[in-house]
Formats: sequence, C-alpha cells, structure tokens
Amino acid sequence: MATASAGFKSREEHRKQQELETARKAGLAPAEIDEDGNEINPHIPQFMAGAPWYLYDGKPSLKHQRKQKKPDPNNTNSWYDRGATTFQADRYRKGSCENCGAMSHKKKSCPERPRKVGAIWTNKNIAPDEKIESFDLPYDAKRDRWHNYSPAQYAAVIEWYDARDEARSKFLKEEHLTKLEKKSKKPLVEEESSDKGGYEDPLKLDESKLMHFAKVEKRVRTTLV
Repeated sequence: MATASAGFKSREEHRKQQELETARKAGLAPAEIDEDGNEINPHIPQFMAGAPWYLYDGKPSLKHQRKQKKPDPNNTNSWYDRGATTFQADRYRKGSCENCGAMSHKKKSCPERPRKVGAIWTNKNIAPDEKIESFDLPYDAKRDRWHNYSPAQYAAVIEWYDARDEARSKFLKEEHLTKLEKKSKKPLVEEESSDKGGYEDPLKLDESKLMHFAKVEKRVRTTLV
C-alpha cells in the first residue's frame, strides 16, 4: 500500500481503496504518482509508505524514507579564513587604524609593530583590511577545542616520527654489525700471535733472569799449616 496515512475513512472508501491497491499490484491500474512525478511501487507495505502524522501533508510521497539534508547548525564545515584580506586603500580613511591604516581594527588592537610615524600622518604603506567573519555558534561549539580540526594536519608529525624511528633502527643495526665484526676479528688475531711465538711455558724464566745463573766464581782454597 503506497497511500500515506490519512484521516478516518468509511467502510465503502476503505473497500474501494483496497480494490484499487489490488488492481495496482496486479498491473491493471496505473501506479500512484508522488509529488515529484515518480511512480510509487504498489508492493511497498503500508508501514513503509505511510508517512507519520508529524510529516504527513496529504500528498503521497516517500520523502520521509529518504535522508533529509539539513543545514549545519554548528558550522562544523566552515571556520575563519585566517590571514585573508579584502581591500587595500591608497590613503588614510577616517575611523581606520592610526598605526597601519586598516579599517578592520583600531590602534589599540593593531597586530603590526608601532610605527615611528603612523599611517594617519604619512598616508603611506596602508595595510589591507582583514576579512571579518562571524559565526552564530552555540555554547558547546564556541568552547570546542577540536572545532574544524582536520586529521590531515597531523600527517607531518607522523612522518617526522616515522623518519626518526627508521633512522634509529638503521643506526642500531649498523652498531650491531660493527660489534659482530669486532668479535669475529679477535680470535684471528690470537691465532696469528700463537703461530708466530709458539707455545709459551708459564714456568719458563726470562733470559734476563737466566744471566745470573751463568756466572761462575772461582773458589780459593786455603791450607792450614
């Protein structure tokens, strides 16, 4: 049944409605047309085709089943265009900033450094007017610290940490390889030294100490008379 929910119907009207729906399902009667000019499938059940009382406007339609695009109440997709300018004057204008000459702020809130001689006196280097925007934000949106934040802004930080981790792993790998090379060279040096000098007896004395044993002193015999 494709007809939206309406008010009270008599028995005769209800019977005619049932016969019309049966004919539409059998293809004997043309399908119902919605307000946009599209045919409504007669096999759609009543609980889906019938609009609720707070959306029913007396016309057959399936708009209540479609997702309605609503305007963004919190302006989540729009934010201040920072640094944007609108107009740059050639001469000083009355009511503009006495320091830089921009019309969007006063001298007290001027973002430029204080000039030695203000634009009100020189009429030179007049700063362009800033783009002033105002959003009617609710209480929560005004205090939302992540409002209009894009995760793509954090991509540079992720790339920096990835590069740091890659460099660290490369350094540790090279350090480990150098340690393995040093360990593999040590036994070769010991083997070369043992081949050249041969076996060394730990009880063997040095040649300098053996020189004392080579000295022979002549003994003098004395006879008693």
